[in-house]
Amino acid sequence: MKHSLAFYQTDSLTPPLLLADLPVVTDAGELEPFDGYFCFEPKDAIQALHFYAKLEGHATGFSLDFTQGAIAWRRSHGGGRKQQIAKACGLKHNWQPSILDGTGGLGRDASELRNLGCRLRMIERSPYVAALLQDAIRRAASHPETQELFGQDFQLFQGQANQLIPQLSSEQQPDIIYLDPMFPPRNKSAAVKKEMRLVKLLVGEDLDADELLPLALQHAKYRVVVKRPSYAPWLNQQKPSMSIESKANRFDVYVLKAAPG
Repeated sequence: MKHSLAFYQTDSLTPPLLLADLPVVTDAGELEPFDGYFCFEPKDAIQALHFYAKLEGHATGFSLDFTQGAIAWRRSHGGGRKQQIAKACGLKHNWQPSILDGTGGLGRDASELRNLGCRLRMIERSPYVAALLQDAIRRAASHPETQELFGQDFQLFQGQANQLIPQLSSEQQPDIIYLDPMFPPRNKSAAVKKEMRLVKLLVGEDLDADELLPLALQHAKYRVVVKRPSYAPWLNQQKPSMSIESKANRFDVYVLKAAPG
């Protein structure tokens, strides 16, 4: 189902290029017919792109931020390379792999891997989510505490993963391809439901997820890592080389050959 979205322009800031096809609304009263809208709002004295939609009759919104919140906390206090995601990617102190994230989403795992020293390229199929990601990268690249991390070796590409994985791999073969396709959450808490509903409004269904695994195995150099909810089946019904369990998720690891170091 395609949803009706708009860009709400409250000042001189025009829509990002990825949102250029959306109708521009300058009067809040004109937003009523739309399912959701984007707008720029100040955040720490910097204009940040937000998305809003009406859930249960109330306007609910979010923006992405790599400079503060849980992402920033893990950067300072997280478990480093002892984390499950680091173990799944086979990270070592003398090896900082290039990773192609084929399902960028909200960028949380990609930013975590960048915090751990990996070089990231991200693919996001939804232009709407990609616009939020691009804005978060822009702000992080200009922030004094994160500009070295996100000002280089952290790239975003918008498009279909089944087309971009072969294209980007031909330009530079990734050491690791990382996949985290959407899967219906079992946790029905209000916070999870709210966030997932907003994201699903922008992204829609992830119907071709199984097709990405054979493609990733064809183009990755050392391994493919697939993040799944702990209760979810293997992607494409294909058994991994090993699985690493965390509290709520599972990392299925498909080893192609031993990593250096």
